[in-house]
Amino acid sequence: MPSAITPAADVEVQKLLRFVGKSGCTFIRSGNNYTATQAQEHLTMKYGKARDKINSTEDFINEVASKSYMSGKAYQILCPQSAQQPAGTWLNAELKRLRNK
Repeated sequence: MPSAITPAADVEVQKLLRFVGKSGCTFIRSGNNYTATQAQEHLTMKYGKARDKINSTEDFINEVASKSYMSGKAYQILCPQSAQQPAGTWLNAELKRLRNK
């Protein structure tokens, strides 16, 4: 039987997806720049396809939201007033902030 994400992790993933969409950051995927809204749409689509293969919010970040399935290249995030960074680092920081609320 395939594993599946827990309901609690799904809630966290949905919060992260909304965070991406509202961030105002530029999402850099395979060398191209995308808006925050485009990033949210892309990651939502990928999450839909991967839900039955992941167990946790960390799996979502590490397996789905951090890199391209096609090229294996890490996604990058460029936000106003901050340096470009890997998407996984950025999303893990937001997850930590959510859990510490």
